[in-house]
Amino acid sequence: MDEIMTTARNALGLWHPPEKYAQAIAAAEAANGLPRDMLARLLWQESRYREEIIAGRVRSPAGALGIAQFMPATARELGINALDPFQAIPAAARYLARLYGMFGNWSEALAAYNWGMGNVQRRGLDAAPTETRNYYRQILADVNAANGTSYT
Repeated sequence: MDEIMTTARNALGLWHPPEKYAQAIAAAEAANGLPRDMLARLLWQESRYREEIIAGRVRSPAGALGIAQFMPATARELGINALDPFQAIPAAARYLARLYGMFGNWSEALAAYNWGMGNVQRRGLDAAPTETRNYYRQILADVNAANGTSYT
């Protein structure tokens, strides 16, 4: 974990959103009770804020789309167009808040966003793939380093 925190401190500022999305992200975090920068960091992890990913010109190998990398079924469930960042940003915040409400901690909520809530419910964090463990650990390390917090 020390290595992750060192990486987080060295990466401060690299994942902050482009100006055109910053206000929408901050508003979505506030409206859904998310810690400051949690959604911003998650969206960077998902899309790196790359326009070709946000616009759907590049898809993930799994078929996820847009700034929040929603799977098509999740986007339909949420009633949004995953390729519209101004629909996807608040939807991602609502979804993450819902996952936090289900699990009660950020590690499992973030793991569920990445790996699927069913996988986390059935199998737990110990069974999560390395990619998922790195995903939630790095997001939390970056948010904690940026804000002097200790979310887990």
